[in-house]
Amino acid sequence: MKVKLMLDTKKFDNKPTGYETGGVQKRISQTEIEIEDLANGLCNGMTCKPALLNGTKSVDWIQQQVFMLDFDDDTTIEKELQNCNTLGIKPVFAYTSFSHTDDHHKFRLVFVADEVITDVDKRNKLQITLINTFDKSDKVTFDCTRIFYGGKGKSPIQPNYDARINADDIIAKYYKDEYELPVKKVKAKSDKVKSNINNVIINDGYMDNINAIKELDVDRLRSLITPQLKGDSNKEYTLLSLSLSSKNNHQELKDNPNKEYTLLSGSHSSLTFNNENDLYNYINSIDLCEFLNIDEGYAINCILPNHEDNEPSAYIWRTQDNTQIYKCFGCGKALTIIGLVEELAQCKRSKAIEFIMSVYGIVLKESDWIVEQKEIMRQNALYLDTEEFKIQFPNISKLIRTRKTHLKMMLIYFSQFITDELQINDKPLFYGGYTKLMEVCGIKGNMNTMSQSLTLFTLLNMLDKVELDKIPEKELNKAKSISAKYGFKKLTNFYQFEEYGCMTLNDSENIAKTLIDNNISLKGLSREYVLRTFGKELSDKVFPQYKYENERGTSKKSDDFTLRISEYILENIKKKRYILEKDVKINNKIETQWKKSIQEILDNYGLVRVKASKVNKEKYNLPADIPYQSFVICRDN
Repeated sequence: MKVKLMLDTKKFDNKPTGYETGGVQKRISQTEIEIEDLANGLCNGMTCKPALLNGTKSVDWIQQQVFMLDFDDDTTIEKELQNCNTLGIKPVFAYTSFSHTDDHHKFRLVFVADEVITDVDKRNKLQITLINTFDKSDKVTFDCTRIFYGGKGKSPIQPNYDARINADDIIAKYYKDEYELPVKKVKAKSDKVKSNINNVIINDGYMDNINAIKELDVDRLRSLITPQLKGDSNKEYTLLSLSLSSKNNHQELKDNPNKEYTLLSGSHSSLTFNNENDLYNYINSIDLCEFLNIDEGYAINCILPNHEDNEPSAYIWRTQDNTQIYKCFGCGKALTIIGLVEELAQCKRSKAIEFIMSVYGIVLKESDWIVEQKEIMRQNALYLDTEEFKIQFPNISKLIRTRKTHLKMMLIYFSQFITDELQINDKPLFYGGYTKLMEVCGIKGNMNTMSQSLTLFTLLNMLDKVELDKIPEKELNKAKSISAKYGFKKLTNFYQFEEYGCMTLNDSENIAKTLIDNNISLKGLSREYVLRTFGKELSDKVFPQYKYENERGTSKKSDDFTLRISEYILENIKKKRYILEKDVKINNKIETQWKKSIQEILDNYGLVRVKASKVNKEKYNLPADIPYQSFVICRDN
């Protein structure tokens, strides 16, 4: 028989921690599986949620047929299996959890209903009846979103895959009114967070943790957190998931795959990150329930200093990327672990981060090269606003005036991703999808705006679009998967930055002058314009996605149009020595082809495009009655 539930098929040898729990949250998905296969999977380290959900919160519950109980203390497997026989509530199997020992039994009982339950009230009544009938079981399993990690027992205990329980019979026989867990329905102030909170009275032991956080007492909070790992401050835990960008950690794991790493032991630092992005991802994945000593899925009175909460209205939830959030429906605040420490301790963000890193033994250790590259990018961003930049590069300064913020925000954003491993020619390599870059740059809705900025910065050598044949295979494959997911045909999302200064921007100043002289708008920065104006090498640099797809360059149609425009201009100049740009028309309209070909035509035929100022009229022998501010095309003297 198959049952539907949420399942992560990745097998663990120890209880997931840190990044691993984030991976579980991302992978766990709707699955239909044979009961026997579920039993074998859980016994070998898979993870499940017994309910079928269409999201991560209790309001996302769809249906349920599998019900599980968790036993951690003060009983044995044999006693509870005997209770099952006595009560007539038989499980399909049992399995031991990761922390089970012969002296301290820790295990789960798994039951299967004889029908799929789609009524949430019936589900809740059955679950609470099972919890209270087996009074040694953990009460937190009432939550329909509860995750049950697997174990390493290898095989199920007392399997009976044909066993079934009848919800109506169990509720009728064992349910008591006092079992009812009051559900407080709270209207969320944010559209993003809506939930029914299980308003359960729990002990206030978490106040010790809260007070330690308020006082920024590292040693005290460590001593409070570590006992949850059974009181051994020197206990070692296998660290299976380190920073993906940490070269030293990767090599150490490769050389010593079975080595254990000390976690939360004295002042020893066991987690080293070499870039800020991985550091903050890890911090935000820290188990907030453990940090605060509260049960996941259950409400508590708000712990924030400026909110007197008479009824439990706060709880912990996770975003899709596994960032853990403290949310209070009473005062409306939503805080990450960093923000929570800031609020409780009334300290600055930097102090909160330092405190969390000290508690968990986390170290940010950047190489000299990373520090140097971050400083280069910081200096680049600062340089764009200086008077020095405006004086040395007046045309660039003018051209990027309305887009400068985009470049500065990208420099700041990408600087947190610099790693020793991801570099080409001694420059950091970055990947950034358009959607994310639009968010970083504050661009709303119009992807063309982002594309135009990237084209402009690349043309001016302030940004490099890296060609695909230079991208490491692993990174390229990830990017291809993302592009395939969203239906993108070409990859243009790998970037590097130059160090801004005279050595890199002198030629760019001339390019900027040409664009200004040609009155080219950012919409006009097409590949054909760049190709005709600056040549194939620069065109391939600005539009690397076309380098190998269009070796012919311009099309015959555009070449023919360019020739017609050239002939038309030359005929008019032959007649009266000049032509106004507004009169460059084919088929009674100003062709966009003129904009694409303007510099090529001027260069090929020795022409100039100038404003009809008094000086230029005298210089090029132009009639005095040409309207001032008009643009004129004539022979270059």
